[in-house]
Amino acid sequence: MAERYVRPTVAGWLTPTLIAPWITVYGAVTAGVMLGLDWGKAGKIAAWTAGMIAGSVWSFVFCAMLVAIDLALLAVKVRTLPAGKRGWAMAFLSPLPPLGVYLFLPWKTISLSGPWTVAAAVLIPMFFAAILSRIFSGKKPPR
Repeated sequence: MAERYVRPTVAGWLTPTLIAPWITVYGAVTAGVMLGLDWGKAGKIAAWTAGMIAGSVWSFVFCAMLVAIDLALLAVKVRTLPAGKRGWAMAFLSPLPPLGVYLFLPWKTISLSGPWTVAAAVLIPMFFAAILSRIFSGKKPPR
């Protein structure tokens, strides 16, 4: 029996897209500080504060990228807007792969290569995680 297509509402799509990545990033920053990230004399509070500021900027860019990719995939009729349980699950999980990649990048070498290299090192894993999560969380549009 064919599943009936129900068009997601804007709120049903935007709510997980704009909230869940922030929660995941804030949780990752807090976990990183609790598990040992420390800035010597400044301490864990300074590391947590800097991480939350950087995480907020990162989350904003990531959410904007998710929205742009969703609209682009919808425009070319490849995927519908992810909503419901799938939308929430992928919105919570999609920030984790780039954050995991960042753990293994040689940041000292990258930072010496210039600002464009740093931007690419931050944005490329973010882009691939965003596009893959949207392809897997959205459904094929009805014909």
